Amino acid sequence: MPNEITKHWDKPTPMGSKVYLCKNSNDNIMSSLAWKNLNWSLINSRLFRYQTRIFKASRENNIPKVKCLQKRLLNSFDAKLVAVRQVTMLNKGKRMLGIDKDVFTTDLQKEKLVKRLRLDGKVLPIQPVYIDKFGKTEKRPNGLIKVRDRAKQALCLLALEPEWEARFDANSYGFRPGRFCHDAIESTRLVLRNYSSEKHYHKYILNANITKCFDQINQDYLVAKLNTLPIMERQVKAWLKVGVLEGLLERTDAFENIIGVSRREIISPFLLNIALHGLENHIKKWSRINKLQFVKVNQDSVNVKRHSLAFVRYANKFVVIHKDKTIIRKAKAEITRWLWEGPCLKLDEETTFICNSSKSFSFLGFSFITIRVGNKTKVTVYPSRNSQALLLLKVRNIIQNNRSASSYNLISLLRPAIFGWADYFKYSECRKCFHKLAHLIFQKLRAWVFRRDTRNGRKEVKQRYFPSGKEYYYNGVKYKDNWVLNGKIKGKNNTLKENWLPSIAWIKSRKWIKIKGDKSPFDGDNSYWEKRIFNKGN
Repeated sequence: MPNEITKHWDKPTPMGSKVYLCKNSNDNIMSSLAWKNLNWSLINSRLFRYQTRIFKASRENNIPKVKCLQKRLLNSFDAKLVAVRQVTMLNKGKRMLGIDKDVFTTDLQKEKLVKRLRLDGKVLPIQPVYIDKFGKTEKRPNGLIKVRDRAKQALCLLALEPEWEARFDANSYGFRPGRFCHDAIESTRLVLRNYSSEKHYHKYILNANITKCFDQINQDYLVAKLNTLPIMERQVKAWLKVGVLEGLLERTDAFENIIGVSRREIISPFLLNIALHGLENHIKKWSRINKLQFVKVNQDSVNVKRHSLAFVRYANKFVVIHKDKTIIRKAKAEITRWLWEGPCLKLDEETTFICNSSKSFSFLGFSFITIRVGNKTKVTVYPSRNSQALLLLKVRNIIQNNRSASSYNLISLLRPAIFGWADYFKYSECRKCFHKLAHLIFQKLRAWVFRRDTRNGRKEVKQRYFPSGKEYYYNGVKYKDNWVLNGKIKGKNNTLKENWLPSIAWIKSRKWIKIKGDKSPFDGDNSYWEKRIFNKGN
């Protein structure tokens, strides 16, 4: 069989010269083609073709074919290039030093890393560090991982992810390609809306969170469940021994990621999903065995839904929904048993509770409440009070820490913080919330402005920072507001640079399109994913 590398790389380079390569020689490839001249579109397409074949074989439960394709992918030069590019150029933690203090910024350093990249079952110890949790006094564990080990993790993930994407539960949304927090939010909303009847418009919710005990996970259980190539099993065991999962559940908080806590984990969230895989199918099978769904032959699908047990999970957080509180309690006991007998995990009793949907509950930063409007049940989803308080606290800290900064620099700090938060929560009924927050943020800004200049009159200070009569364009819409914070600064060659802070109230509420069933980016349905991206549903 012709070598995959020579098959695709014996082509003219972008500079016009032909590259003749020796078989099975990554060194010759990298020495003949500079990093800056790589055709990443072509590399990604070849790699994606391997992944779709792995996905298809996994769906067909053809395990020997899956392992054969994974072995070829791990030895593929394309996969090594993509793995190195991910950890050195694309990831949020690309500029952070590893335990070895290595940095890979130049093309030559990246080329050398590609040449040395291979799975050998070895890993350096992770250096434990503790950083502040946003809005809390306690610290959360984190770790400095060697850059080469992060590249190994990225390489393993390229081979393992397509296999497991064909198996994962349909209502698992955390840290999976093509699935996001908003899919879990929309799924929960649809469950509450569809599973309500005229008599029982409210539901009981088990709002659960798995406690931070991943440092005590049953590693043998996880590796046996992985059931992959021996070299990858040895590599995963090495990562587990040095504590790659320690503190992971503290770092997978979806809302904390939105407001600025960067995630550098590559394979850890994937291993988390494998450990919890099967929980949804188990609890639904348990409900059928115990006849908790009340399914009858002639019963229509609407009534079946109303009496069914619903399950939605995002990483270590999940909700179980049913109209009977007794069934919810039994489901909690069954989930507790499954977690302990399998991965040896526990529910966090402090944050796990049973509540009524008519009295509201919070999930992934959003609040849910079911209300009766005429003969219909309405489910309202909006940013939770805690989420709003965290945003205001972040704005307050930025303003207090930059009392002497220019308004231009203050706007540069506030804009990503405020609008990163708003972009996450705009997929809800957020209009009233955003108007209230706009007023509270404006009060903080006005106090900051008038505290800076006490020598001049308030009208003069107002005109300097909040000029009147100006028009602003945001998202293609024209606004006229006399209280928008403006900033100016001199750039290079004495050019004047201007900046202004839009109001959060200008962001409109939008509808999120939930992912369909068990769809995956590896299934080859390009038309569906193009349409989903076009509709901004990802």
